[in-house]
Amino acid sequence: MSFSLLHPREQLAAIMGRIYRQELTTLTGGNLSILDENGDLWITPSGVDKGSLRPQDIVCVRANGTLEGPHRPSSEYPFHTAIYKKRPDLRAIVHAHSRALVTFSMLRTVPDTRALPQAYALCGPVGYAPYAMMSSDQLAVNVAAVFAQGYNAALFENHSGATGGVDLLQAFQRFETLDFCARTLIHAAG
Repeated sequence: MSFSLLHPREQLAAIMGRIYRQELTTLTGGNLSILDENGDLWITPSGVDKGSLRPQDIVCVRANGTLEGPHRPSSEYPFHTAIYKKRPDLRAIVHAHSRALVTFSMLRTVPDTRALPQAYALCGPVGYAPYAMMSSDQLAVNVAAVFAQGYNAALFENHSGATGGVDLLQAFQRFETLDFCARTLIHAAG
C-alpha cells in the first residue's frame, strides 16, 4: 500500500517512530504535522513519549478550530500554522531535535547542503531563524518569515530545525538528508 494512502494519524505515528529510532529527537521533543485538503491540521501531541506514539495519540485541529484527540496539540503548533499560511504549497512539516542540527543552530550557522549534491537537490539552501523562546508566537513569526522566503528547510537559533514538503515523506526525507549532511560536515571538520 502506498504511504500516501494511509490516514494522517498513521503517517504521523510511523514517521515519528522512524525519527525516534534513528535518534533524530528526544523522548518528548519534536513535532510533525500534515495539513489535509479540508484545511484540517493533524499534529503530534504535546508531552507524549515519541518512542511509543500511536495513531490514536495524534491530534486533529479542525479548520474551524475544534480539537479532536486525547491530548493537547504540540506546543509548537503556532509555527506549524504560521508556515502553512505563508507557504500554501507545503502540506507537511517535520521538526525534530537532531544533535547535528542543534549543534549547527547553536553555532548560528547552517549546513552547506552544496557539500553533498543529493542534499542540495533535495533540501536546497537552508534558512536561519533568529532566536525566540520555544513555543512562542515570536518563534512562529521568525520561522514562518524564513519559509516565506522560499526555503524548504530552516534552522532555529539555539533550538534545531524544520523541513517542509508536499507530503510527509518528502518533509521527512528532507529532514533526514539535512541531518546526514550536518553530521557529515561535523565529522569532516573533526
